[in-house]
Amino acid sequence: MKRFFARAVAAAGLVLAIATPSMAEEAARVAYQGSVQTSIPAGVTVIVKKITVGEDATVVSLVASFDSRQTNRVNLNDINAFLDIGGDQKLSLRQPEDNPYLIIQNGQSMDGELVFPGRLPADAGEVRLVFNNGNAGDDLNAPGLTLKIPVKAQ
Repeated sequence: MKRFFARAVAAAGLVLAIATPSMAEEAARVAYQGSVQTSIPAGVTVIVKKITVGEDATVVSLVASFDSRQTNRVNLNDINAFLDIGGDQKLSLRQPEDNPYLIIQNGQSMDGELVFPGRLPADAGEVRLVFNNGNAGDDLNAPGLTLKIPVKAQ
């Protein structure tokens, strides 16, 4: 069994994100690979690079950056982040130990893998990655952000 470990970018000695689930390598499949991105008025840009589905978890590889002249940091997980997988189902984020609120300091980026226990349905054609559901995109503490990502059906 191979373990997938999160990569974290350290800026000024601060680790921005980390997660460490285990998945069987032979059971893992890539549901999305590319570059879907969105930006919001608060100054956050999120780029999803890959979604991998394992036997017990779905892993989203992404880069999240924050640049603003209005505040020093943002919190992307004040309201638990989730993957909306359709049919009134969602997979909740397994909060990283070192950064459970997914805080990004101004001028920094978080490059890593977020783990969502559970699997995408075989017929999924799209998922939505949701941070701070219900919050406005210009919220300077915990901005809301939703990113639609096409996925391959099994």
